Amino acid sequence: MRICVFSERLAEPFDEGIKGYAWHLIRELRKAHDVLALTIFGRSSPEAGIRNVWGNKLLLSVPLARQVRRFRPELILYVPTACATPFSFWRARLLKLYGAGAPVVLVALQVRRYGWIARRVMPHLRPDLVLVQAERTRASLAPLGCRLRLIPPGVDWERFRPATPERRARLRQAYGIDPQSYVLLHVGHLNRGRNVQALLPLQRPGQQVVVVGSTSTPQDEELVEELLRAGVKVIRGYVRDIAELYQLADCYVFPVKGETSAIDLPLSVLEAMACDLPVVSMPFGGLATQIQGESGAQLEAGQGLVYVEDGSQLAEAVEACKRLARAGTREMVAPFAWPKVIPAILEGICADLGLARPGAAGG
Repeated sequence: MRICVFSERLAEPFDEGIKGYAWHLIRELRKAHDVLALTIFGRSSPEAGIRNVWGNKLLLSVPLARQVRRFRPELILYVPTACATPFSFWRARLLKLYGAGAPVVLVALQVRRYGWIARRVMPHLRPDLVLVQAERTRASLAPLGCRLRLIPPGVDWERFRPATPERRARLRQAYGIDPQSYVLLHVGHLNRGRNVQALLPLQRPGQQVVVVGSTSTPQDEELVEELLRAGVKVIRGYVRDIAELYQLADCYVFPVKGETSAIDLPLSVLEAMACDLPVVSMPFGGLATQIQGESGAQLEAGQGLVYVEDGSQLAEAVEACKRLARAGTREMVAPFAWPKVIPAILEGICADLGLARPGAAGG
């Protein structure tokens, strides 16, 4: 199948949720399909197969139109940086024009709220189909008359895997972390909107909090200093093999509450679970509905995903995770390995839009 994938601001490193999702989508689709991956305001990446072309914010671009038209796509997948906004709907409409009427599917990874002007304009610009990962996002778009499909998340099952005790020890030595500490990890934006400050009470004797900040978004210097003063280990630079940080940790903590502070199904949570870490998380976005976990802190073996309602419950849930013989979270995300998810997503798209069932590259 000939598929054009477009997303704004694609550039290495792919260490932010939406960019990471788009990159994984491109990479997996290339394994079985003919894919043209385009971006504006980004950088070309021959290794990732991404071409950066000139265009303005409204997506009025002769070079982009030429690239899409020459490719003659059967399907256009658009992963907007700002998710489902009036402007992203406008860009979807232009992509359909550039693709000579090829169906356009918009992937909305984060909920948005709409004023009365947006609610009047967006129904006239809606794409052929919108893919979402959480019921809250589907509910926000349904009144606009969008055709919607709830899709599963995707996780790199091969890259993110449990480490042996020997490898964990070597990684802790390499990163300068006490091998005897119980290590709590968080990966994401270094800002207060992410509620990273809720991790401060977890830094205590015998327990080491490690925070890995995304390099794709601004970092709150005051927050960083506060974390460092408390003894939290903050890694601010790009980590090429982020799987190493999950593999040296004992538990992953996701304290995010703000609905636009992460994508609906945060990749970091899925990656931690693929490494078979116990996870303590707010019931964020689509996590509590798409991924089953315990709602209380009284855990038994194999119940390594626990949701808490506020930061005051984090410490108790972490203590419960310490008693686990094994988290069992890797099995929970096994159905979300990218090679399983991509065919399911494409078949759903084709069924909804009346397209021929997707075949191999060039067909």
